[in-house]
Amino acid sequence: MGHLQPPPSPQSQPLAPASRPQPPILAVESVTKHYRRGSERIVALTDLSFSIDAPEVVAIAGPSGSGKSTLLNLLARFDVPDSGEVRLDGQDLASISPAALDEFRNRKLGFVFQQFNLLPVLSALENVELALAPQALSRAQRRERAIAMLERVGMGYRLAHKPGELSGGQQQRVAIARALVGRPRFVIADEPTGNLDSKTAAEILQLISELNQTMQTTFVIATHDPRVMQLANSVIELADGQRIG
Repeated sequence: MGHLQPPPSPQSQPLAPASRPQPPILAVESVTKHYRRGSERIVALTDLSFSIDAPEVVAIAGPSGSGKSTLLNLLARFDVPDSGEVRLDGQDLASISPAALDEFRNRKLGFVFQQFNLLPVLSALENVELALAPQALSRAQRRERAIAMLERVGMGYRLAHKPGELSGGQQQRVAIARALVGRPRFVIADEPTGNLDSKTAAEILQLISELNQTMQTTFVIATHDPRVMQLANSVIELADGQRIG
C-alpha cells in the first residue's frame, strides 16, 4: 500500500512571483508648458500633476485661459510638455514617434467635440464606420460594429440620416458612438454639452456615465458646465495653468 506523502513545508515551496502593480490609466507628472507670443512668454501649465487609476469620468474645469485646452492637447499628443511627463497606460506620450501617432490614437483614444465634427455628406452609420477604417476589419465587420455602437447610444433608428437631418443631441450621440466604436481605453471630450439645451445635455451626461460603467472607458471632459462636475468621479480645477483646490 502506498503511503501519503506529507505536504512540503512552507520553506520548500517555490515563492510565487510578485505581481507588478498596474500603472495608472493616466499619469500627469510635473508638467509645464509655455508658448511664445512675439517676445512674450505665455505660461499655459505650471508643474501640473494628477493621475487616474481606474476607469472613471474626470472633469477638467476652469475659466478660459486656465490651461484646459493645453492640457487636452497634451493628453491627445497633439503637443508635448516642456518638462514633466504625460503617460497613458504607462507609456510616455512624448516617446511616440510621429510615424506611430495615428496608430496610437486609433487604438487608445476617442474624441468628442463641442461642434460634433461629423462629416455632413455622410450618414450617421458612415460617420461611425469611418472611424474603423484604419483597423484590419472587413467592410461587413465595420458595419456590424458601427450599427451595434449606434444602437448602444440610442441611434439605431437613425442610421441613414445625415448630420443636417439630426438634432444637436442626436449628432452628439453619433459623435460619441464614433469615439467609442474603436473600443479605446480613453476618451477626450471638449465641452461636449456646450451646444446643447439643458434637457439634452443632461441626457448626454447620463449616456456618458452609463458608457463609462458598462464599457470601462475613461472620459476626461474639459468643461464650464457645473452638471459635468457633479457627474464626474473627480474634478481637476485649473486657474492660470495651475491646479487649485
